[in-house]
Amino acid sequence: MFASRAASLLLRRSAVPSAASNAACNSLRGGLSVRQMSSSDEVTFDLTGSFETHNLETAPSDTITMTKDELLSHFELMYTMRRMEITCDNEYKARNIRGFCHLYDGQEAVATGINAAFDLEDSWITSYRCHCTALARGGTVESVLGELFGNAGGQ
Repeated sequence: MFASRAASLLLRRSAVPSAASNAACNSLRGGLSVRQMSSSDEVTFDLTGSFETHNLETAPSDTITMTKDELLSHFELMYTMRRMEITCDNEYKARNIRGFCHLYDGQEAVATGINAAFDLEDSWITSYRCHCTALARGGTVESVLGELFGNAGGQ
């Protein structure tokens, strides 16, 4: 179901919706408002009350502004992560991946959001469930799967 919804979202991303399709989308999203953007638009998200800080001299900003291209890039990364993890799950169950395989599906937004906040020179330490972290930090699906399968081309 995720793949079909994602495909339909990608196909509809440049279409201008009618009032009826907006109502249908709102009912599917539980009444959340739909924002339509042109390719040059920016949207600002208010994060007030979304997080608490501990022992920081200054808190991060309560708002974030992103472009349509940035949002689509994040969506594409999360979609690729999900497809890769589903493949890993299938291969692990087929006993093609040896050892433990802690999957990351359902947590794609975590790696995508953290990576968006990091600079390229920032370090990211993880102990397991790091397939998507490697992908977010510039790895390829081939290199992550190569690592899991024990191939020389793995990371």
